[in-house]
Amino acid sequence: MSDISIAESKIQILYLVDRAPGVSYHLLMEKCMESLYTDFFTFSRSYEELISGNLMDKSRSGDFTGEAVGSTENLTLTDGGKAVLNDLISSLNAPLRQHLDEAADDIRKEMLKNSSTSAALELTDDGKFRVNLTSTNDGKPFSASITVDDEATALKICKKWKDAAEKAPEELIKLILG
Repeated sequence: MSDISIAESKIQILYLVDRAPGVSYHLLMEKCMESLYTDFFTFSRSYEELISGNLMDKSRSGDFTGEAVGSTENLTLTDGGKAVLNDLISSLNAPLRQHLDEAADDIRKEMLKNSSTSAALELTDDGKFRVNLTSTNDGKPFSASITVDDEATALKICKKWKDAAEKAPEELIKLILG
């Protein structure tokens, strides 16, 4: 794997955030490390410099979307970031732009999947944890609330919900109806 420079990483990050506004920090990092030949340190430095240089904005979302428990940073380009990207976009060759467009499509699909499911946990009065699960499942809304004894189990349920949300409602109905 050939690592990319900080400057190349910044341009690619700006491009992806422009094509998938509202992407979470975690999803962006995952996609960059998976498909853009960057390592964690290059990505982190590029990200921090883009934020501190006022080229990207981050906002916090408190909803658990299957990516991380707690708040998540959602990213958008500032006007300055858009201007820089417009000036530098011509430096990206056609195969790289196609690769970035495919990565942006993957990010948008994952964002759509994440927005259609959510999991939240809360501490109950008796010291247990209530996990609230929701899913839109292609227009078929589903919600469930489960109370468990410990936080580790609650967190595990939250983390697994994104993958299970598609099948779980139908399987639960089958189980109940026999």
